Amino acid sequence: MHPRFTHRFKALRDGFAMDRELDAEVRFHIEMETEKYVRQGMDPAAARTKALRNFGPMEKHKEEVRETRGVSWLEHLTQDLKYGVRTLIKSPGFALLAIVTLGLGIGANTAIFSVINGVLLKPLPYDNGDRLVLIQQTAPLINRPNFGVSINELYDYRAQLASFEGIVEFHQMNFDLLRRGEPDRVATGVVSPNFFDALGIKPILGRAFVDTDDDEGAPAVLILTHAYWQTKFGGDRGIIGQVFQMNDRPHTVVGVLPPVPQYPNEVDLYMPTSACPFRAAAERQLAQNRRPFLVQVFGLLKRGASPATAAAEVATVAAHFKRDYPDVYRPALGFHAQTANVLEQLTARARELLLILLGTTGLVLLIACANVANLALARMLRRDRELAMRSALGAGRGRLVRQLLTESLVLAVAGGAFGLLFAWSTVDMLTKFVERFTSRTGEIDIDPGVLVFTLLVSVVTGVLFGTFPALASRIDVANALKSGGKGTSNTAGRHRLQSALIIAQVAVSVVLLVGAGLLLVSLYRLQSVDPGFKPERVMSAEVFGNFTKYPDALATRTLYLPSARTTRTRFRRYLGGGDECRAAERASARPDAIPDSRPHLRHAGCQADGRCARRQHEVLRDARHPASSRALVHRARS
Repeated sequence: MHPRFTHRFKALRDGFAMDRELDAEVRFHIEMETEKYVRQGMDPAAARTKALRNFGPMEKHKEEVRETRGVSWLEHLTQDLKYGVRTLIKSPGFALLAIVTLGLGIGANTAIFSVINGVLLKPLPYDNGDRLVLIQQTAPLINRPNFGVSINELYDYRAQLASFEGIVEFHQMNFDLLRRGEPDRVATGVVSPNFFDALGIKPILGRAFVDTDDDEGAPAVLILTHAYWQTKFGGDRGIIGQVFQMNDRPHTVVGVLPPVPQYPNEVDLYMPTSACPFRAAAERQLAQNRRPFLVQVFGLLKRGASPATAAAEVATVAAHFKRDYPDVYRPALGFHAQTANVLEQLTARARELLLILLGTTGLVLLIACANVANLALARMLRRDRELAMRSALGAGRGRLVRQLLTESLVLAVAGGAFGLLFAWSTVDMLTKFVERFTSRTGEIDIDPGVLVFTLLVSVVTGVLFGTFPALASRIDVANALKSGGKGTSNTAGRHRLQSALIIAQVAVSVVLLVGAGLLLVSLYRLQSVDPGFKPERVMSAEVFGNFTKYPDALATRTLYLPSARTTRTRFRRYLGGGDECRAAERASARPDAIPDSRPHLRHAGCQADGRCARRQHEVLRDARHPASSRALVHRARS
């Protein structure tokens, strides 16, 4: 180690012992000088006085010696900290109010940053997260930002893209899982057998899917997500090998995933594509229909392949689609394909919201700083005599400024500790709110990075609000001592600072209030939006059918309610989003209200280009059921 650092380390470690040695040495020299004068015939008291006068200011000489150690700044800081703490203890009301005010501002920023750190800043917890891209197809001319990828297109991408190590698919279905005789509606991710290998996710129990799981006629297998395994099975490690019924087939659990964020949707379990009845049925229609079934497609880039090259390849393959199938990819669609970073897509809905919240909490912290700065300026009026006395005893303005900044830092650090407790108590609430926008909430935590952020914010906050009292520390010593500390010195300057702080507080508060007011107005207007129907007379119900027994999307039998004027069946709820618009509607009046009338159903099926074709369905009373059941059936009508 360098001798200079060794010397400084020794000075820090043995500072008190070195001070005792310094005092003993000074006393020795004074005694020797006193004895010299006594031998010359002087009185001992007069001899000591003359010896002290010859040596000059002892404390100044001691400070000069301490300066040579290279650690005097730390000693001064320690002294300032001790004095600052004692001063704040003497003003408990001011200290408590300042700590709570700063703590709320720092805590809000810490809580928001902990969410941003877990959602936006941390890399994906997948081994291959940096090489994952999403292949997106869009048709902007018909307002279809997500055009989906068909099975045929998926196979073409696999055959023609050279920059990708693997290309996998995903789509979600909802099925009934029968476990121990109890049905459970589960969100099921239907994926390629190498889906988890592409993401770099290894099950914590059991195994991942293998290629043979996707063979036609292979035994159906399932992989449970960590959350579903914990919630429904209590983390039972004996779950591997258990068999459940789904779609009238036995399904065996072969694995459990670790607690990682799921993309693109949160699901309960996963199955291979061959086990999905809809996906298997679409596979048999590939020759007749270019786009019979739509999925989401992910690509794993080869090591060293650039995202720009991969995007160019995807765009080229999409251009070939338009050239080879002009009747499917018509110019009126504006069809094209692109790639997107998975991390950006996973957090796209939450990013803007979180940044707005961070900016808002930053403004709140500024208001807190201005409040505490005003309190400190007001407190300065009672400290004029103290500061004047210290200045008269030799303390320079720089020394006073340093002392005031140290007190501010003590307050800010204490506020940061309180803010950390506040953030810890609110981060769970924020996490539940952010879960609506992204599945990347499992990594939100008060980790060391958040602690460093809190410390930095506390220090910056202390400097920010402590600067104003420090700037107002110029003291007219004579006037301050004469006035008895009643604050007559530099009053005009402090009033100007206080006025500026009040103006800044009002300005920032107005910005926040205007923003909050606009948000409330927007929410009110959203509540007042006309949905296109009269919701006060509309009732909806969701029915979960067995897809193996009712293969048609529209149920072959619809219950008829005597009190209902119109009934309608849809794949998706009204205003529920999504591109699917197929529906069945009994649009006429009740059959018993108009003699000899027969209600009919309209069926609107969305085509690949977004157009809806309609066909009429005639609805007849089912003669096999009594009239009281009001059971209806429908059949195609030319």
